[in-house]
Amino acid sequence: MEREGLIELEEQELSALGDFLKALTAERDAIISFSLEGIVRENNRKEEILKRLEYIEAEKEKLLASSEGGPAPREAQGPLVEKIQGTVREVRIALEKNMRLLSFSMDHVKSSLEKVVEFINRTSYEKGRTISVMVSRQV
Repeated sequence: MEREGLIELEEQELSALGDFLKALTAERDAIISFSLEGIVRENNRKEEILKRLEYIEAEKEKLLASSEGGPAPREAQGPLVEKIQGTVREVRIALEKNMRLLSFSMDHVKSSLEKVVEFINRTSYEKGRTISVMVSRQV
């Protein structure tokens, strides 16, 4: 019985990780298209999926703690665990790509703002006024 419960939880975990990977892909598309609305939407979606993953992990821990023989080694749990581990690797790669894209996008926006401010300062120099823009680098 416990084995079936564990398999069901692992299937749910794999499904949630697949959803997370889809959300990362949609987030990447939003980053590329400079869609702030899309980025926010996908971040909210990722938060919901992470809560679901936390719940699944807590349920797995309860199930494994209540089992007589203690937790089974991950290697002995079969191909489903291998699929989960493969999906986790894909998620990590996608997260790293999105972080690099976000960093590039922020640098691009900062550079664009600096050029606009420079232009405004140059054209308003005759009037003796200047403006400055401090853009935070923190994400």
